[in-house]
Amino acid sequence: MSTSSNGKKAEAKRAELVAAAVRVVMREGIGAASVRAVAQEAQISVGSVLYYFSGIDELLRRTVESVMDRYFAQQLHVLASFGTAAQRLSQLIDLGVPDDIGEDLSRLYKSIALKPTNSEDLALYEGLYKRQVSLYLSIIETGQENGEFTPEAPALRIAQNLIALEDAYDLYPVIGVPLSGAEKRANVRSYAELALGCTLQE
Repeated sequence: MSTSSNGKKAEAKRAELVAAAVRVVMREGIGAASVRAVAQEAQISVGSVLYYFSGIDELLRRTVESVMDRYFAQQLHVLASFGTAAQRLSQLIDLGVPDDIGEDLSRLYKSIALKPTNSEDLALYEGLYKRQVSLYLSIIETGQENGEFTPEAPALRIAQNLIALEDAYDLYPVIGVPLSGAEKRANVRSYAELALGCTLQE
C-alpha cells in the first residue's frame, strides 16, 4: 500500500475522531471531553485514539479547528460571490452576526472560556482571528480601490473592530444579553457605514 494511501486513511481516521470529539463536547460539555470518552463515542480503543493524537489537548484543538473551518468556508463563499464590495460586506455581517450562532459555536465559546490555555491553543486562536480579519480587510480594500468606501481610519483597524464587534455580539446569547440578531446586525452595519463612509443594505 502506498504512503499516499496510508496518509489518506490516517487523515480520514483523524477526521472521524474529531467528529466524535465534537459530539462529546456538544452533548456533555468540555468537562466531559477525555480520550476515553472520545474512544467510547467512536467505538474504538483508547490506544487507537492515542495512535492518532498525542492526547486530549491536541484532539480538542483539532475540534475547535473543525468547527471554525466550516464557518470560514462559508465566509470564503461570500467573499468569492458576485456583487459590490458593500453587498459582500453586508452579507459577511449577516453571516458573522446571525440570529442564532448555533449549538456548535455556542459550545465552542464556552469551551474556550473554560479550557486551560497553553501556547499551542493561543497560536490556534491567533490564527483563527487573523483569518477572520483578513476577510474583512480584503473586502474593505476592494471597496476602497473602486471608490465604494472612503475609510475614516486605516483599513486594518476597521477590519479588527468589525471582528471585535462580531465576536462580542456572538457572545451575547451565551451570557444571556437580550438583544435580537437584527439589532446586533444593525449596530455592526452602523459602525461600518460610519467607518467606511458608505450605506449598507440589509
